[in-house]
Parts: sequence; structure tokens; C-alpha cells
Amino acid sequence: MTKRIKSVLGSRLLLTAFQPIYKLPEGGVAGVEALTRFVSSDGADADTWFREAEIAGLGIELEIAALQCAVSAAGMVPSHLFVAFNLTPTTLTESLTQDLLKNSGLAMDRIVVELRGQTDDKQWGRVTRSLKPLRRRGLRVAVDGSGPGFTPVDRILSLRPDIIKLDRTFINGILEGPEPDEPAVIALAREVGAVLAAEGIETETELAAVIEAGLTAGQGYLMGRPSVHPLDWSSWVIQPAVGVTVEP
Repeated sequence: MTKRIKSVLGSRLLLTAFQPIYKLPEGGVAGVEALTRFVSSDGADADTWFREAEIAGLGIELEIAALQCAVSAAGMVPSHLFVAFNLTPTTLTESLTQDLLKNSGLAMDRIVVELRGQTDDKQWGRVTRSLKPLRRRGLRVAVDGSGPGFTPVDRILSLRPDIIKLDRTFINGILEGPEPDEPAVIALAREVGAVLAAEGIETETELAAVIEAGLTAGQGYLMGRPSVHPLDWSSWVIQPAVGVTVEP
């Protein structure tokens, strides 16, 4: 496992795919999320690679390599779109990560850091301190508000993220039927002033449901699949996605 991961790091067998993120309900593209793709014969997905790298003690190195690849590719993303990079809390606090974000060539207000994965309270304190100078320059922060990797309420209240992302766990919940009270995460987002964004939207029914729930950003296969081709990144700006004109 270690040899395989070192081979990827040494030869940089990494690609960056971007997936469009749309404003809801109007449907214009607001930004893109950077997703890592690995050039390998076994077809293993990115989660498997990052999980194996962490087990082998190379998780930070692989994340930083993926970030370097994504930052380089982001230079070809239309300049009015934001770019979201996925990072674990531990990798975010690394000085090399901080330097990559500061020297990315992107305006800081175009960068969104999506925090992924869990950490202890001590490391979380380092995360919030590391983010402060970057946020003062315009960088935005996103956290998961649902699913297995959700961020606890107390941490959301202390961090006050700019974006709370909701996965298919949330979508499936609102599709099951009307509830007497709105989901707690909606009230939480309102309290901290965060945008609510849905990910994993696959059908027009799901799109209509998240708009009805009050979410103002979304992404998913219905609206645009991840692509490694720069021509696709440019075309998203001028081609409306399927279904984004659904009215709430």
C-alpha cells in the first residue's frame, strides 16, 4: 500500500475534476468544487486512495499533492467563479497548505475551504486559529451539516462557517414527507448566517424539494457531473443545467 501511494506521489498521477455549484432557484453557476481523480489501473475511487494513504501515514502528503494539482487547474476556471477545495482539519493547519492557499494565484475571496473529516478539540482549536487570517482576507469556509461526517453543533457555532453543506441524508429526509418543524440545521444556518448548499441532487424532484426547503445552492449529477476537461468548465457558465429553473 505504501509503495503504491509513494508511486502516485512521485509521478503525480493525479487529475483534478471540477463539478459546478449552482445558485438556487435561479440556476446560474456560482462556483466549482475540486475533486481528485487518480490515474490507476485498479479503478479505485478517491476515497479509497485517501483512506489507504491515511493508514500508511501518508494522508497529509497525498492531500497536499491533490491540493497542488487542484490549485494549478483552478487557473483555468472562469475568473468570476469560486473554487472549493476539500481538506481535512489536520492538513489545513500545515504550513505548506497555508502557503499554497495564499500563493494560489486566486483572489482569496474566490477560495472556499471545505473541511472534511473529524478531529479532536485540540486540533479544532488549531483549525480555527489557522483560518482567522485567511478569512480576514476573504476566504470562506464550508462544513458538513449532515451525513456520517457532519460537524457538531457546538463547532459550527464557534466557527460560524460561511456555508453548510447537506448531503443525500438530508435530501432523503425531506423527501420522506412534511415535518411539523423545519430541520434543525436550517435554523442553525440562520443563526450563524451560513448559506445552505445541497450536494448529490440527482432528480428534478430532489431539486424541487431542496429549493422548497430554502436551500440556495446545489450540485449533483442532475446539474453537472465532475469533469477534468477545461472546455466543460467554461461551458457551464453559458449553458443552464437541467432542471435549475424549477420554481419554489
